[in-house]
Amino acid sequence: MSSVQGIGAVRSLLAASLGFLFAATDIVLLIFFQQEIAEALGVPLAQVRIAIGVGLLGSAVGGLVFAPLGDRYGRVRALGWSVALYSVATGLMSFVPSMGALFALRFIAGVGTGGEWSLGFAQVAEAWPSAGRGARGGLVTGMFNLGTFVAIALYHSGLSWRAAFALMFLPGLLGLWLRRQVPESAAFQAVGASRAVSSPLREVLGPAHRGLVARLTLLFALLNFGFYGFSTLFMQFLSAPVDQGGLALARADELPFHLVLNLSALLGVLTAGAASDRWGRRGAFTVWAGLGALAFAALSSLMDAPEASLALTLTFGLCCFAFGVNGIIGAWTPELFPTAVRATGPGLCQNLGKGVGGLAGPIVAGRLVDAHGYSVVFLGPALLFALCAAWVWTFPRVDGRALDQE
Repeated sequence: MSSVQGIGAVRSLLAASLGFLFAATDIVLLIFFQQEIAEALGVPLAQVRIAIGVGLLGSAVGGLVFAPLGDRYGRVRALGWSVALYSVATGLMSFVPSMGALFALRFIAGVGTGGEWSLGFAQVAEAWPSAGRGARGGLVTGMFNLGTFVAIALYHSGLSWRAAFALMFLPGLLGLWLRRQVPESAAFQAVGASRAVSSPLREVLGPAHRGLVARLTLLFALLNFGFYGFSTLFMQFLSAPVDQGGLALARADELPFHLVLNLSALLGVLTAGAASDRWGRRGAFTVWAGLGALAFAALSSLMDAPEASLALTLTFGLCCFAFGVNGIIGAWTPELFPTAVRATGPGLCQNLGKGVGGLAGPIVAGRLVDAHGYSVVFLGPALLFALCAAWVWTFPRVDGRALDQE
């Protein structure tokens, strides 16, 4: 790799990392402020949970829109469009007068974040050589956790929810500036000039890729159902009254759990990505998913007599660590598709899966917790992780393959 190529690769990594950081802040702010928003708008908490799902549904649309744009007009250009969209939409949420306006802006912001995932990983995967691709995928995914730290800081800063969302105008400016300095990948440029694929979306849904798309979409749906159902309800569990099965913690007392969540998840994605370079994508995924199944089963058992104990904190941390499987997926999924649809393929699968699983997860989990308590809700991800550990072996082995102009 020449010095010029090296600078471009580093800028590509920074661009994708910042995009992930800002997108995470956008998503997690709504989860943290859900109670305050419900009170300010005078609506039941369940409606704000639906808004969380609406944003994830919007991300499915974003994958359908932005990922094909990345395959047709370039990863970098489409990245700039996506970050501008979600930054403006999230910033405008600070002015919403009603749930209808919140739903609309949440959906639009989701469209923007939906383009971020596949475009960023396609750019990074093509800009760097194959050696160490898993570790870099884990690094980019880890930016989601750093973005969550930003959301935690805003949540505990004393700012109102409207002020916190207003600040989301700013990241888009930095992201757009950086993307002006990022070169398009050589693989895309080489294929782009003579590509025969006029419709990347039609191509990726064709017979050559249809089975892969179906299997990968299901994997993403299962993971997102577990993650968003669990994360939304665990935040509620921390503050819910004791007679409703919660811990009744004040906002300041929730901070240790928030820190454990992010530190564990950050460590999980970094180590999982690096492990996938050594053990293969499927092998590392199975180890992390198996750990998740055990950790969530243990967490469910602690719900019989919940208290803010060391055992609860450590078990919660292991559950978050297990979601490090996302550090493997970012490097692995671009390897499954050829250059001409490298953004569209993963983007379609990830965002459809996130839209369906992320929309259903908080709603189903909310109904289950009302009917059966937190122990049943937290047993769900254990079963999903066990299923995913087996499902990943239905995919071909593509570990670290060269991403040329095929």
